[in-house]
Amino acid sequence: MRLEPLQSASQRRSAAALAPVDAAPSPMSPDAIDLDSELSYWRANYRLLFGRPGLRFSDYEPAVKLGLDAYVRGQVEDWPELDEQLRDRYRRVHGASRLDWDDARAVAVAACERIQRERGRR
Repeated sequence: MRLEPLQSASQRRSAAALAPVDAAPSPMSPDAIDLDSELSYWRANYRLLFGRPGLRFSDYEPAVKLGLDAYVRGQVEDWPELDEQLRDRYRRVHGASRLDWDDARAVAVAACERIQRERGRR
């Protein structure tokens, strides 16, 4: 599953017709993230990176998605300024996750920074 911008089919065709054939998605483009691939990476590695006894990937997943969403929205440089907004967003979407905001923030930042490294943005 890829995160894609909301566009009509005609808008996508028009944009495709105007884009150079060899153009790669920009690092900030939503289609630059393969959500399934990123979630697979975190599912395979969360224990090594953050693992606390008794927690499952489902506890980390909302924070990972928050970090990926912050990257897509271009909020990668504004973590301190956006902390309250991101905390509120996390509280709305965390569901049954047992991570508190401090731990979730660290996971979200790590997910965002991984995308930055993978896309060559630093």
